[in-house]
Amino acid sequence: MKKKKISIGLLTLIGLATISLSSCSTDNNYDFDEIDTTIGIGGDELVIPTSSTDIIKLSDVLELEENGSVVEDAVSHDYVFRQTGADVAAAHPMIDKIVISKQSSTSNSITLNFNSASGVKGKRVASTTISAEGNVEAFEYVGNKPDDVVSLSSVDVESKVTINVVFPTGLSSIISTFDNITVALPEFMTIEGVSSNCSFTQTGSKLSFSNVSASNNLSIEANITKLDFNATDTSLGNIQITSDGKIKLNGNVHLAVSTSNINFAGVSSIPENVEITSSMTLGEFTVNGATGKFSPSIELSNLGEVNVTGIPDFLTGGNVVVDLYNPQITLSLTSDTEVAGLIDGTITSIKDGQTLATIYVNDIPVNPNATTNVLICRKGESIGTYDKVIVNDNLSDLIKTIPDKITFTATASADATKECYFELGKQYTIKPAYSVDAPIAFAENANIEYKDTLDGFNDDIEDFELAEGAYLSLTANITSCVPAYLSVDATPIDINGNALSSSDLAVEVTGEIAASADGVTETVSPIEIKITQNSEDALDKLDGILLTVSGKASSDNGSVTGITLNAERHTLVAKDITIKIVGKVIGNF
Repeated sequence: MKKKKISIGLLTLIGLATISLSSCSTDNNYDFDEIDTTIGIGGDELVIPTSSTDIIKLSDVLELEENGSVVEDAVSHDYVFRQTGADVAAAHPMIDKIVISKQSSTSNSITLNFNSASGVKGKRVASTTISAEGNVEAFEYVGNKPDDVVSLSSVDVESKVTINVVFPTGLSSIISTFDNITVALPEFMTIEGVSSNCSFTQTGSKLSFSNVSASNNLSIEANITKLDFNATDTSLGNIQITSDGKIKLNGNVHLAVSTSNINFAGVSSIPENVEITSSMTLGEFTVNGATGKFSPSIELSNLGEVNVTGIPDFLTGGNVVVDLYNPQITLSLTSDTEVAGLIDGTITSIKDGQTLATIYVNDIPVNPNATTNVLICRKGESIGTYDKVIVNDNLSDLIKTIPDKITFTATASADATKECYFELGKQYTIKPAYSVDAPIAFAENANIEYKDTLDGFNDDIEDFELAEGAYLSLTANITSCVPAYLSVDATPIDINGNALSSSDLAVEVTGEIAASADGVTETVSPIEIKITQNSEDALDKLDGILLTVSGKASSDNGSVTGITLNAERHTLVAKDITIKIVGKVIGNF
């Protein structure tokens, strides 16, 4: 609190007391202790000459604490409640890799029937084609679907498959080559990196071979890289999520052969049927990533905490109501996951361990693979660009009484309604950060208090008292550019700063300082401070006046809201300051 020294100029009156002494002759027989040394000064009114103050900026009046939560913006010079939340731990949502393992497999053969091709022994049969086809391998695989996986459209997998088509011994003496051989896997499988000992063409999961020698078995190696849950052709199998939460895969390998290159020459015994068999090695499927809907756990219960420190005097006190026009909380959420998230937040202000106010802000988005900027404010005006703006008219309740801290807790969840890609086994990161930025601009119920002391009177007035009915009056015209209604309350104090009883001295303040409607246009308001002595010798106890200036958004004359207090632009000037003594002042010398 500032203290100001002020002299009311009464020392100049002491000289009047010497008049009666200098005009009288002396007599050594007089006892001066018996002389009445009190002198009445003044008549109806004594006026001390008028004066004015210099321009008083708000920065001259409203002192800020160093490194406090209320600052003067370096560029705009606006007063702002500004604080950044403490660093908090990031959340790391993750879904473990899924392993789909073999449950069973069987092998079958297909049969070439030579009856249709048997002709004259020892002669080649021309223009005769024989063929055979069927499922030569059947397999079933099962994996456990994590609860965090809601649905799947496709999965990226790692698995190798080896298929050998085995021709029986001696078949090449009858069939030199096969015109066509096809090996088809289920449509839901994507195969890549195919290699074979015969040339081929690939169409999806189907391999086609031409002019395959019957002298050597056909060998195939490939990587299976994807499983498609939405495949429409289920003739060779399908993959699905069962009602009990399993991933179940059923598949077959289809083999088809045909040839017209048949020669029975030199064959002593023509077989009726020949079986072509196969063997297959298929590893387990390790799911590395998936496209679907996911609900991984997001451990993000704490979005940060602001410790409120260094609050200036004008925002403290029992009568202060910090009802701000548009406080703002900025929340940023940086995520590297493709899963969108939703946060329901709870903002709580706490003082002396007790909750002052609680605000709920729900449906805060966490955009996938991006930084989401969210503004939580009281008024949705002049807000800039944000991914989402949440307007809550009760936001100012958090700091109506200045708290010790503001906490931001949350319940976070993934948005399982949107399909996306999720890499399994990867630890993703969601990092929150938030700050409070509340311009000191009044809303309807705002009230701040500034206290100041005008003291140092006692040296000048300790030898004086007011005659009955007399009083001191200070009047001034206050020119204001402050966007607030200012009312003044005055309390007389002694040399120890203690308030004097109204039974000794009464101080009465008349007038209210009108608000500037726009913080630019000046208003002029008269004000008077009147001091009346109610008991004998009370004036010599007076050393000063404690002034309490209340700044409000509203009065009987109207209201001014939404204009941020400015340290440089908002000013006060006291003009035509007049101090009058009405009635007699008695000097005790």
